[in-house]
Amino acid sequence: MSSSNNANVSDVLLAPSLDAACRRWPDRPAITYHGQTTTYAELGDKVRTLAASYQRLGIKAGDRIVCQLPDCPEHIVAIGAAWACGAIHVGADNDLTGEELSWLLDYTDAAALLYHPRRDREDPLADLHVVAKSCPETRMIFHDWEPSGIDLPYLDLAELFDGGQGQLPSGEPLLGSDDTAVLFLTSGTTGKPKGVMESLPVYWSKMQFFTDAFRPGPDDVHLIYLPVSHVFGMRLALLALLRGGRIVLMDRFSPRQALRLIAEERVTVLPGMPTHLTLITNELDNGDYDVTSLRWVISAAANLPPGLVEKVYDRLGVELLYVYGCSEGFTTETTDRQDIVQGSVGNLVFEGPEGTAADGTVAILDPDDATPVPPGEIGEIAFGARVPVRYWRRPPVATDGWYHTGDLGRMDTEGRVYVLGRLKQVVNRGGLKVSPGEVEVAMVRHPKVADAAVIATPDPVLGEATCACILPNDDDPPDLEELRSFLGIGLARHKLPDELCLVESIPRTQIGKVNRPALETLVIDGERPRQRLRPH
Repeated sequence: MSSSNNANVSDVLLAPSLDAACRRWPDRPAITYHGQTTTYAELGDKVRTLAASYQRLGIKAGDRIVCQLPDCPEHIVAIGAAWACGAIHVGADNDLTGEELSWLLDYTDAAALLYHPRRDREDPLADLHVVAKSCPETRMIFHDWEPSGIDLPYLDLAELFDGGQGQLPSGEPLLGSDDTAVLFLTSGTTGKPKGVMESLPVYWSKMQFFTDAFRPGPDDVHLIYLPVSHVFGMRLALLALLRGGRIVLMDRFSPRQALRLIAEERVTVLPGMPTHLTLITNELDNGDYDVTSLRWVISAAANLPPGLVEKVYDRLGVELLYVYGCSEGFTTETTDRQDIVQGSVGNLVFEGPEGTAADGTVAILDPDDATPVPPGEIGEIAFGARVPVRYWRRPPVATDGWYHTGDLGRMDTEGRVYVLGRLKQVVNRGGLKVSPGEVEVAMVRHPKVADAAVIATPDPVLGEATCACILPNDDDPPDLEELRSFLGIGLARHKLPDELCLVESIPRTQIGKVNRPALETLVIDGERPRQRLRPH
């Protein structure tokens, strides 16, 4: 549903496919990256060439291709190439460790891995050695790397682009309307992601939902630094291309660089989580930046503080699209300034028959019996879903007609919905979800840690920071740097703790679970000393 546009038929339609967009606007600029621009014709040729190379390698319809590349043109090409040969695209965080990548490849039974070595590590290929040992049948394709003297089977992505003629072999497999085209990975409370299965028609319809809200066109320039491996970044990047616009890619975010690109490339659409918008608006005070080209800011994943909302409107001079949703594809949005300032995700009056679910409806349900709660009362946010959500290697959900988000919220008497947190605690670190349990299991492996727990602490930039609370084994506890170094062997960078707090005990319930409210009272309300990572 949308508080700004409830039309059933859009007059701002997306191109029917990425290939159709490339053929419709061959001479238009499609992607700018590090000062180099790729046209739509060049993009389409790269997609077809890579797809043909995939087929020559034996990759067939239905195979999974895991893409671990950062935000770069090759990532966009890889998405289109997987679909062109009937394969399933699986985006992965660029900072996943070898252990995490191995789990993902095994979970998806991947036919290929597109890999970008981490140059910020002493041995950029250390993680890949772990993967090669765990998943010897998976083809490894390097990007932007010339390995020499290594005992690893690999393919060079650049050679795959050079090895074809831009044409698919005859009899190319096509994705049917019900065939899975993409797996979106969720975080969840267990720490292990689930793969949400989507077909191309469903995926296109969800991008159309965003398109109807802010109506991007061929003259728009979209700055993309949100991970294209994630559902939100991927949707925003592709809908820009399906409308004939241009995307400007950043492989790593910095507020100064973002503002420089806004000015130089005349960016009109700026997606960003509250963390990014805080850093960008703060940086505006440090220089003379031209942001007059901007017309839209799109934000999601975490609550927008009212003060930040006003700064976005006043300092950037834009309209604001505020999105609430999940990897499973259920989404709401609002462009109403009053709603956004008040902290609402929109006016979402329940439209289905009383007490029943209907597609596109939102309700606040009692977590115990799944019945709607009265206005103003807190419950679980649920979306009407007659078709169950499909997960890879898991049974479908939402069999009762609702998709239960696991988010707590309330709805006021005018139908405005407010998101208040999670039924099961997850740290929302700048829009990236961190499972406390996953980090805790890793922390107690440290020889100097007797017991450990993770809580979220307030952070002016990230929204929530990850605080590691540890009970040391002796009088020589690890410091934050040592703990992060230890955890970094098996955990992605965004899962590493931002703070370290030493405690005399970890409060637990009678059945042994961490009593997080009691721990938060001790650490946050009690203002217990915490060692922090260097300032943002």
